[in-house]
Amino acid sequence: MNDMDRGKEKCEILKNIRTYVAEKYGLEYASTECSHKGDCPGTCPKCDAELADLQRQLEEQGITDISQDKALSDMVKNYINTLHQDEDEQRPLGGDPALPDDIFRTEGMPEPPTLLDGEITMPPIFPEPEYERKVILECPVAGIGFHDINDINDIWDELYEGAKLALVREPKNKYDKNAVAVVLADDYDENDPEDFDFDFILGYIPRNNNAAIAAMLDMGWKDMLEAEITELKDHAPYSDKLHIAVYIRSKEPVLPKDDRLHIIDFDDEDWEAFTEELWQKGYTYRRWGKLLPDVTDLPEEGDMVVFIHTEDDKKALYLMKVIAEGDEQTHFLLSHGENPNDSVDDCCPYVLTVIKGPITLPSDELVFLGTQWEGHCRPDFKLEKEVSDKLLTLLREL
Repeated sequence: MNDMDRGKEKCEILKNIRTYVAEKYGLEYASTECSHKGDCPGTCPKCDAELADLQRQLEEQGITDISQDKALSDMVKNYINTLHQDEDEQRPLGGDPALPDDIFRTEGMPEPPTLLDGEITMPPIFPEPEYERKVILECPVAGIGFHDINDINDIWDELYEGAKLALVREPKNKYDKNAVAVVLADDYDENDPEDFDFDFILGYIPRNNNAAIAAMLDMGWKDMLEAEITELKDHAPYSDKLHIAVYIRSKEPVLPKDDRLHIIDFDDEDWEAFTEELWQKGYTYRRWGKLLPDVTDLPEEGDMVVFIHTEDDKKALYLMKVIAEGDEQTHFLLSHGENPNDSVDDCCPYVLTVIKGPITLPSDELVFLGTQWEGHCRPDFKLEKEVSDKLLTLLREL
């Protein structure tokens, strides 16, 4: 097989992976035909942009670990086998195979899970401080026909909805004293604004919308402004081709609610069923008695729950996050091809995904957890604040 055919094969596998992830997790994704000419390396800026958009949508749903998915693992292994075939064809006789260290970083896919061997450890993912923000301007970007976005197709192919932007004042612009340039965030170094080259911008905030934005930037409020791409129109005229939104955010982070960890103690049978469910689906579906008078303080969407199991002198645990509850879980399960449980009872349905796990630690390292949580099979038990914070700190360090 020549390089062109092999590259197209890799590209098709990666496209199938993106399609599968989008369908399984209810993401917006429209696969398009590749227009690349010449030798195909298997990926390109367009592929990377599609992947980045899927990752953004996963993060917005609170899904941070999709490695525990058997079907996805098989697809990734298929991709790895294709890479090995390339190496077998290119490696001199007697040479040792070696996957590039950054293959999964480049392609954006995790290594195949090895859950059955108890070896999965994903990097800890803890949210950054959240800020309230409000849209203050939605507009097309003006002047894109005069910049590289018009001349170099690769730039347009790299853009995607949700891409972060920087707003840069150009006070010396001879045509508009309020000129505010629109730049991809990665292309602007805010620590060295004097050396910024205005030849490398996407365009400008339209003249009839830029006075307020220019004034805010001039007053030093740039850290309170955020901007991102909201719409791309391939075949529209330049004046309507690229749309953005500008937000103003609060000075202080949103005060967190009670973020103490919920905790559930599983026996051997429940733990085995739980881990098998994660392996097959990548998430877990639960029903807990939210409406029962003796069951209070159950988790809400966005809360984190520790699933824990004692194994001799060790404890195994997962840190999970509630990504859907109540009516929202119905939409989630339907989008994944499942029939929601329509049981008429006093329970509320929940869907949770993995933040980190499985983690196995000697029991004596978790003595600080105490014993009050033992025997709780529903997450209506919250750890004390000091204990909860200590456990989160421990998880960050692992």
